[in-house]
Amino acid sequence: MAMIRTALLYFDQAVKDGSIRKAADNLHVASSAVNRQLLQLEHELGVELFVRLPRGIRATAAGEAVLGYVRRWNREAIALKQEIGGLRGGIRGTIRIAAAESLTEQVLPHAMSALQVRFPLVDFSLISGDNYRITSELLAKEADIVLAYDAKASRRADIIYTITSDIGVVTTLDHPLSKLDRISLADCAAFPIIAPGDDWLRHSGLEDLFAQDATARRVVARAERPGMLKSLVRAGLGIAFLSSLGVKQDVEEGKLAWTPMAPGIVKPSIVALMIARGKSPSIYTSVFIEILKEELRNLQES
Repeated sequence: MAMIRTALLYFDQAVKDGSIRKAADNLHVASSAVNRQLLQLEHELGVELFVRLPRGIRATAAGEAVLGYVRRWNREAIALKQEIGGLRGGIRGTIRIAAAESLTEQVLPHAMSALQVRFPLVDFSLISGDNYRITSELLAKEADIVLAYDAKASRRADIIYTITSDIGVVTTLDHPLSKLDRISLADCAAFPIIAPGDDWLRHSGLEDLFAQDATARRVVARAERPGMLKSLVRAGLGIAFLSSLGVKQDVEEGKLAWTPMAPGIVKPSIVALMIARGKSPSIYTSVFIEILKEELRNLQES
């Protein structure tokens, strides 16, 4: 194997220089040694790799094929050496994330902390907003990773992992609806509703729910962001509809109550982990994706 490797390097140099003698000078070895390696390489491969001309050599078609392999091998070897060198000093880089607001409260902080243990010199750029904005960031290739509710794959983006989250009613802790096990639309009819803003609603699974008259008639306020919506609920202005993940931390901290809706009223929300199609993630981004998958699995099971 060492002989073949040496012969390939000699062959690459000889074709590049167009002469065995010039290659030998550049390689600082004897011409006879280069010639011997090339002849042995031809013997090993069973094909003629070059044609001897009056003033040098020229690669045959088979020789050109071998050169293509050698040069790819050299590029990959250089890239590997650089990557390993980076590992010695610590890899530096930035992961650009676009995520739904509620997912920045729990999922992302845990995942980011876990990655920092393994790649302490990698930092993050975080964009938060409604689904339309964060998926647009991915399609524009401004983000490496997107975490969004009810997103759809496209020709430019792939969904690589999903979990589901039931839709329910968000209320204050002492609200009458918080005493129920399941809530129907009829149960909601007596109470004012705080709805998502139009852009949020159009790019959300909640759109089907608000198309039903029983809820649409009771809207008293529209909020553009989940945090704003939850603040209005806490203030007692009305009730709201959100996925369980969207209000999980507020419920755990005793700030709000969340009660699932009765079966068949609305489909569960889908949380999608997305990456740009055709873009190869860096090593640290690939590791971060696996960490995110584990965080999402744990979140759904908790």
